[in-house]
Amino acid sequence: MSELKWNVVYVMSRQEKKVAKRLHDQHIEHYLPIAKRLSTWSDRKKWVDFPMFNGYMFVRPTLQQIDKVVQTHGVVSYLMYDKKHAIVQDKEIRIIKTIEQEGYFAETILNPGDFDEGEKVLVVEGPLKGQTVDLIRKNNERIFLVSFDTLGQSIKINIPFEFLQKVKEPG
Repeated sequence: MSELKWNVVYVMSRQEKKVAKRLHDQHIEHYLPIAKRLSTWSDRKKWVDFPMFNGYMFVRPTLQQIDKVVQTHGVVSYLMYDKKHAIVQDKEIRIIKTIEQEGYFAETILNPGDFDEGEKVLVVEGPLKGQTVDLIRKNNERIFLVSFDTLGQSIKINIPFEFLQKVKEPG
């Protein structure tokens, strides 16, 4: 028997949690990464769970379940790459799960002024350790927004500057 692979499915807008429940009810292995955001209303603020990837979720169906996935209400289609179902490596799923579950905590102190927006930086601590990422924006003096590519789209993550190191230029 071949090893099950993680695939990506496109789901109807704002239906990710409902689709996850339907897949669960059918005993189809799936993963919907969730991120917390502080939402503000006129009378209150509240932490709300949002899908990390709007409109996408991961599934790992058996051969018998492949068609059942797209027949599930709310699933639009499989994400395709070179006319085949896009496959996500277990390593990438583990990274996303770690980001979702553990977050980042910093202990070392560097100088945030050493980093420039738009440059590539190396993550030296935390769940993304060893990954080269793009520094998109300095959200404040200590937290930077970085991105790394997977699934053909960028995942944007807030990360303490203490976890970053300049990428050494070749030469």
